[in-house]
Amino acid sequence: MTSNRPDVLKALADVEVETSQHASGLQVFGLKWLSPKSVDYMTLDEAVTARILDVAEIDERGRVSTIKVVNKSDRLVFLMAGELLVGCKQDRVINASIMAPTMSELHIPATCVEAGRWTYRSRKFSSGGSSSHGLLRMMMSRQAADHYRARGMPGSDQGAVWSEVARKMAKTRSSSPSGALQEMYRDYAIRLEEVLAKISAPTSCHGAAFVIHGQIVAADLFDKQSTLNKLWSKLIKSYATDALDDSKDKPTVVQPEQISEWVKAAGAAKQLWFDSPGVGYDVRIEDERLIGAALVVEEHPVHLELFQEQAGAAPNRD
Repeated sequence: MTSNRPDVLKALADVEVETSQHASGLQVFGLKWLSPKSVDYMTLDEAVTARILDVAEIDERGRVSTIKVVNKSDRLVFLMAGELLVGCKQDRVINASIMAPTMSELHIPATCVEAGRWTYRSRKFSSGGSSSHGLLRMMMSRQAADHYRARGMPGSDQGAVWSEVARKMAKTRSSSPSGALQEMYRDYAIRLEEVLAKISAPTSCHGAAFVIHGQIVAADLFDKQSTLNKLWSKLIKSYATDALDDSKDKPTVVQPEQISEWVKAAGAAKQLWFDSPGVGYDVRIEDERLIGAALVVEEHPVHLELFQEQAGAAPNRD
């Protein structure tokens, strides 16, 4: 853990909240913030599609909690927390936002979201085009912070993740022989495309705040507007699945001022700095009202995720 570092949350004081869009119980506000500089990188999907990033098991036997990332390019590659990878011996999600170094092989922590399979389906992972749903992202953000404190690396509670995947699958009435979370996105594909058609990436924004049935749940901010655009589909699907599996027809009541107040509250949150498994630092954020993390590269936040603390969801301490 590192001390005496700059306040990476200072810019939250100047965040501007745009008019919201909404569909199927999901309300989304565009967020703008001052980004004095940005880092040159590709996203996971861009790098995999260009065949300059290989993601695979660490060896022939594999390890549930760790996967291998090989960056064959001279550009950094950004992996967002929660991104879903399909194939190899079982589907995984990425535990924390990580920047893969150029021309490197890196072992990164990951979590299984397919409990019933441990056999090769492919030799390399491919992108699932999705992210773990919002509630699971929040759980894993908290678990990653706990593991950083205990072990110096972002880990997860695999049993708790499997339980949440099983609950989610049952709630959405999705069925998979291997318990694969990705099947839920296949089952919801048409409904999710309808939401995406109604909620587009906000123009000239660096991030977004997400509200489900009148309750603020999360926000994601990036150093570049282009990154938000590239990850928009994954983010919307993540929170839309939580909104769609709740049949309540509540009116949208959240106003931009409430979003602004909540986001700015993060500026006073406690910051715990840890060495990231990749390039830079992973800053864990804690406050009575929220938890989250910031991936900091060259003393500059590349990705900031914030989650509203929910009643009955107190963190477990190792």
